Order: sequence, then structure tokens, then C-alpha cells
Amino acid sequence: MATETTDVLTIEEANALVLEHQGWAESIARSVARSWNMDWRLDGLDGAAMEALIFCARRFQPARGVPFRGYARKRIHEASTDAARRSRGWKRGSVSNAEQRSREISAELFNVFPELRVGELPSGDDYGDGEEGARSAIRELLVGASIIAFKQGMTSDQPDERIDYKRMVEYVAELEPVHQVMVWKLYWEGSSMRNLATEWETDELNVIREHKVLLLFLSKSFAKGKPTQPPKVRPGLKAISIKLRKTDPAGPFSKLLDRE
Repeated sequence: MATETTDVLTIEEANALVLEHQGWAESIARSVARSWNMDWRLDGLDGAAMEALIFCARRFQPARGVPFRGYARKRIHEASTDAARRSRGWKRGSVSNAEQRSREISAELFNVFPELRVGELPSGDDYGDGEEGARSAIRELLVGASIIAFKQGMTSDQPDERIDYKRMVEYVAELEPVHQVMVWKLYWEGSSMRNLATEWETDELNVIREHKVLLLFLSKSFAKGKPTQPPKVRPGLKAISIKLRKTDPAGPFSKLLDRE
């Protein structure tokens, strides 16, 4: 492969990369199909995943130092999810709007909490063991689902949902820029905590713990109907926080609120 320049691969090299990762791309499509209660082949997710894989292989630049799977995973997942949304199999069922939205929320939760794909609750040292740990994990999932539901309210024609959406944005806009970026990447861009930790070059546990604190803040804010005291940045993300404050001091939700 061309590893000494920033040029893309040759056609032959890109084709070899597609063949090498075909099974991996199909596994992503199958995972999305399971979360949407679909057949990954009949509903066209296989073709969408393959098209995305080919697209990424043709544009991959090894010299950038990013592993191919890290580069291609998000695009393949997004392409499979878009195919699921457009699928006639999804539309032909007599599901209500509420049921469809619930399925979409569940599908997006899989991005943030990959453990759900194998039937496990979110894990981490801060949850503890036993029943109380399970309750904490479930509470976190419920708040995460609420954030996704509020995000969907952005495009709703219902005034009440639009109000809820703007209120949620106001709560998140109270947070430090690094916390705003975390919520944005996890819930707006569909990243996972593992991928975010890799991007920030930090231990995944730092992201897991910070995320838990953010959801606790949002949960209290939802309950009170107004923002509570925003959490401080934990030591594990201090360096990243300082860097983001220099490059983007406003934060994505503060900017979004300004545009509303």
C-alpha cells in the first residue's frame, strides 16, 4: 500500500482493502438491522454498507496514520442506518409514529452504548455491583434516550416538542465547551465513548465517568425545569478542555442556541 505519501490508494489496493474488510462491513450492517428489527439483506443494508466501504477504500490515505477501520466505521454505520430509514420494509409495517420514533431512539442508543448490542448494560467502575449498579446504568440509558428524543424534536411540527428541544439545548449550553462537545459527538454525531476516547487520546474510563456526570446534571435539570449547577471538568479531561477553550470557546450548543 502507499504509505509514504498522502495520496489515496491505487484502484488495485483499494479493491484489496474492500475484499479484506467486506465481512467486517457486513457485520456493521447486520448490527444496525438487528437494532431496527430488519433483515439486513432484504431491506438493503448490505448494499449501503458495501457502497460506503468502497467509498472509504477509494479515499483512504494511509499516510495520515488513521487505521482504516477507524476511518470507515462511522460512514458505514451511517450508510446502513440511512438505508434502514429509507427501507420499504420499515415503512410497510403498520407502526405508529411513536413506535417508529422509539425504534429510532433505540437504534441511536446503540451508538453511544455499544454494550447494548450484546445484551449488556453500560459498565464502569462508578456504577458499582449488583442491583444498585444496574439501576444506575438504566437511569443513564433513560436520560440518554431523552436527549435523543429531544434532538428529534428539532424537526418536529409539534410546538410542544420544539419547546422541549430548545429547553434541552439551553441546559447543555450551560456546560463547559468540552462537555458540550462530548454531548454533541455522542448524541448528534452518533459516536461512541470508545471512539471519543480514541479521538481525544485519553482513557475510555475518563469519558465514561465524565459522561455519567453530564447525564446526572441533565437529569436534575429536566426534573427541576431549569439548569442546575454545571459540573466541573474532571482531571482526566483537563488538558482537552483547555485546548478546546482556546480553539472553540463557545461550544456547539451555545452556537446552536444563538442560531435559534
